Amino acid sequence: MASDSRYRIGLFDSGLGGLSVLSSLWRELGNVDFVYYADLQNSPYGPLSKEKVLELSENAFQYLITKDCQAVLFACNTATSAAADFLRETHKIPIFGMEPAIKPASLSHPDKPVAIFATELTLKEEKFKNLVATLPKQNDYIAVPCEGLAKLIDEGSFDRAWNFLNEKIQSVINKTDVFVLGCTHYVFLKERILGHYPNVSVYDGNSGTAIHIKNVLGLNSKGRNHLEIFLNTSDEKCIQTTDLIVNKFAENSKIALIDLKGSERHV
Repeated sequence: MASDSRYRIGLFDSGLGGLSVLSSLWRELGNVDFVYYADLQNSPYGPLSKEKVLELSENAFQYLITKDCQAVLFACNTATSAAADFLRETHKIPIFGMEPAIKPASLSHPDKPVAIFATELTLKEEKFKNLVATLPKQNDYIAVPCEGLAKLIDEGSFDRAWNFLNEKIQSVINKTDVFVLGCTHYVFLKERILGHYPNVSVYDGNSGTAIHIKNVLGLNSKGRNHLEIFLNTSDEKCIQTTDLIVNKFAENSKIALIDLKGSERHV
């Protein structure tokens, strides 16, 4: 159980994309115990039905509750769309989610189309349609489904992931230079986008989410953070990719593998 002087925040994603959000939280918050759960056994979530994603999300949420988390972030746009509102109705602890940063993109570029790169389920969910309905009407919104991209990133295949995303960019670059990354996985390719297309504007929700959580929970930036990561996979590529990503921002972390029976093994 977290002590009175520390706060314990759980994060959940279908894979490793949520680590991009965690890096923003790590910079913004201090004296926090983070618990990260990646449901790699069932990823990617994009092609799944809303009902299946809701079931998997609830399972992940319950797992984080067993780790004594005092607040939970659905660090996955697809899971947020499918499950966050439902779980808020049935649980009292703070539950946060991810939302594509379409609003700041449209307000900063009022006369330009906005391209949203996301999973199929995120783009077809009612939550996404309702969000777009509230935005300025002078913008056109171009949905760009990127099914399969998150899986490549989980495997650490960043060159293949870039080639995949670049094809999608090429399909819209003549229409707009305003991009929204509507999946936390895609944020790992943000620097490559800007390196190849220096004149485009790229938006994601990571920093805004970190600041929002800090304000709502009344936390500060002082103190050393700690991180526990739980992966329900034995895939060496995913384990190596986790190490590669986490070592860039977290100096104090542990990785454990979970088997189908629920036992844990540290690596």
